Amino acid sequence: MELVDKFNKRREPLNKTSKRYDRIDGEYCTYVHTWIMNDKNEFLIQKRSANKKIYPNKWSITGGAVDSGETSLEGALREVKEEIGIDIDKEKMEFMLSFKRSHGFVDVWLTRQNVDLKNIVMQKEEVSEVKFVTKEELEKMIENDEVAGTVNIYFKMLMYILENFSL
Repeated sequence: MELVDKFNKRREPLNKTSKRYDRIDGEYCTYVHTWIMNDKNEFLIQKRSANKKIYPNKWSITGGAVDSGETSLEGALREVKEEIGIDIDKEKMEFMLSFKRSHGFVDVWLTRQNVDLKNIVMQKEEVSEVKFVTKEELEKMIENDEVAGTVNIYFKMLMYILENFSL
């Protein structure tokens, strides 16, 4: 059973935990999305398993809920390790943006790291396929409704930050 810490609408701790999917109005937990970019400026994306309740068989990036007691960064590193078997150096992680959804805050992280697809170990319950795509390929996939809506929400904002600010 995954427990998450709960926050109010200003992201102030409520000093309580709940099961990940327990949704109470006015209470929020933290989610993380981690973008992995290689030296060719391609993004590592993963196809969600067919048995996922939300966005089955859609392409997405690594992500999930931050467990109780974890920081956002720790949750991002854990999710990458669990879902695709990659160890990310925390010093290479860059915090990019955060936004609020109906019952959670989403922290978006970026790491620039070359990954050999042969070394990926997919968590079968979560991931069915992985691949690298260019920004243009991902934009086309979004246009064709091949990508989970959670990514569509902020992809353009992330690209704006990457293209207009030196990070």
